[in-house]
Amino acid sequence: RTEAVPGCLSGDSTFGQDTSRRDYCYRGATSSPTLSTSPTQLSNSTCAPTPAVSPSPTGPATYIPGQNTLVEADLSLSTGLRAEVIAVSGQRVALSSGQVSAEPFHGKPDGAAVFVDECGGGWTYVSNSEKGDSSKYTGGVGALYFNARNEVIGYKMIQKKTRRNCSGGRTWWATWLTCEEVSGGGVYEVEPKNNNPSIKRKTLLGQNGRNGGAYEGVAYDNRFPDDVNFRPKFFLTEDAPKGPLERFQPSLQALADAKTSGDYSNLLHIDPDGTAQTDYLVITPDTGINTQGTFIWTASLRDGRRNARAYFRNCEGIDVRNGMLYMTCKVDKLLFILDLDAMTYTQSSTIKGAFNDQPDQIASITGVNGDILYFCEDGIKGGESGRSGSGVHARDATGQGYTILQDESEKIKGETTGLAFSPDRKLMIVAYQHEGRIYKIWREDGRPFGGQMLDIRYHFDDTFAT
Repeated sequence: RTEAVPGCLSGDSTFGQDTSRRDYCYRGATSSPTLSTSPTQLSNSTCAPTPAVSPSPTGPATYIPGQNTLVEADLSLSTGLRAEVIAVSGQRVALSSGQVSAEPFHGKPDGAAVFVDECGGGWTYVSNSEKGDSSKYTGGVGALYFNARNEVIGYKMIQKKTRRNCSGGRTWWATWLTCEEVSGGGVYEVEPKNNNPSIKRKTLLGQNGRNGGAYEGVAYDNRFPDDVNFRPKFFLTEDAPKGPLERFQPSLQALADAKTSGDYSNLLHIDPDGTAQTDYLVITPDTGINTQGTFIWTASLRDGRRNARAYFRNCEGIDVRNGMLYMTCKVDKLLFILDLDAMTYTQSSTIKGAFNDQPDQIASITGVNGDILYFCEDGIKGGESGRSGSGVHARDATGQGYTILQDESEKIKGETTGLAFSPDRKLMIVAYQHEGRIYKIWREDGRPFGGQMLDIRYHFDDTFAT
């Protein structure tokens, strides 16, 4: 069926929570005939001119999710979609000016997010690099810069000298938290237009008596920023057999200072009054029903690790929406949904894809107006090679599943990650890590993508249930 468009411009709900404190105006100075200087963060500057944006389309909608009728750039696409590779690992990025980036695109692209510029109408796609290991600091974070017409105008590394940067998460003040997935790894905060990529700002996440870990993803709960009785929380997954789910609550003094000044740059880095709190998830299944139960938070790292080993090993993707935490754990192929207020949880198998037979959960995120929920899934059978099939999939509020796009060539087999949408929702961005490709996907009819996105990518080996 054709995707419903109402509400499509709302985009990811996290956009509405951004309260960035910086001026992200940029300049695109070019002193070389072949290389361009990447956008520069300025403290005091007027906004660069914004290119005119095309008017809204008036023709019929042609996008039909799940009806894959076109193969382009090694992808099988739903009717009404087009695809183009905009970056490849090891190659300089082609810019709209006709020039190329000064730096080649980073290797093994992984977790990503989009950040809206405060001026100029542009935006930034930040992307982790999962290169390196415990002793090789060759990972980091790169950033693709776009103008208001969704054209690539720059690329540069914004974090270097880190290891196996897997996934991460955004903050509500518009910075990126990047996670090292190595023994002793850390969680670092990065500005989307950072000009000092060798400077590392390790946060307090994952550091309370743990000496680091193989960290995967970060999500936050800040539903009530004006409520003095509500304390924001950050959640951190660890891809290890005994990797607990960590909950971190910033220092009360640091939070009060940040709210007063509007500067959140130190919120995750300092504990001036000793009130920063770290605890860990402990679930208790209901008697006779192992797919639901209750949970508590404990200060005991040992208890958190034991509980993870027993019930939720090697968790990766994590997201928080409307007081519900979504977490995928790859060893047992499970999706956990935690009600952060009721302190209850449910778990379900991901063998046939996320949210299979759970339409009520889709409706709680997208509403019931026909919008769909997008997510990445890896290793799905069904590609022509028999080993391909990774792609972007979706479900609607009725439980119907859709394959939005899928690898139909062994050239790009491997995991999909880094799913994000441009602020106007007219571009979908997704990475294929094995070949280091970044794709932009758009609708031929010129309309924006509707629906929502959940950052729960994971790996499994069966057929996506539609």
